Amino acid sequence: MKDNLFWNIVTGKVPMPNAAKLLGWRLLEHLPRSRQVHVMFDATTALTNPLGKVQGGMLAAMLDDCMGPAVYALLDADEVALTVNMSTRFVNPASPGAIEGFATFYRRRGKYCYAKGELRDIRGLTLVTGKACYKILPRPSAT
Repeated sequence: MKDNLFWNIVTGKVPMPNAAKLLGWRLLEHLPRSRQVHVMFDATTALTNPLGKVQGGMLAAMLDDCMGPAVYALLDADEVALTVNMSTRFVNPASPGAIEGFATFYRRRGKYCYAKGELRDIRGLTLVTGKACYKILPRPSAT
């Protein structure tokens, strides 16, 4: 396990980001060899649209909070990653409840990292798929 921002959040050394709390994020598994993460979200009714389904923007945020950790888990302690581009494909509507996220960090080229991911409901039905590019920057000092 690296000593970076991601692992400091996972181990409780650094508080969980507010967005991750809102989405009900938790890490289930990290597979360093395949550069994959498996996460879970607790999609509450606070995240729903007028039809009672999880709002698309919230699903996009979940997907970003799945692919981002696949990248963050492998960064050095002095690095952070910012999403610079993300494509999202909505496949099926999502109901409130448990939503699983699967992501793979598949390439790093200089200051850019690339990941792909997928969200599924508890029955395994694909909800959202996507890809993202993250720019690697120096970690700002705490002030």
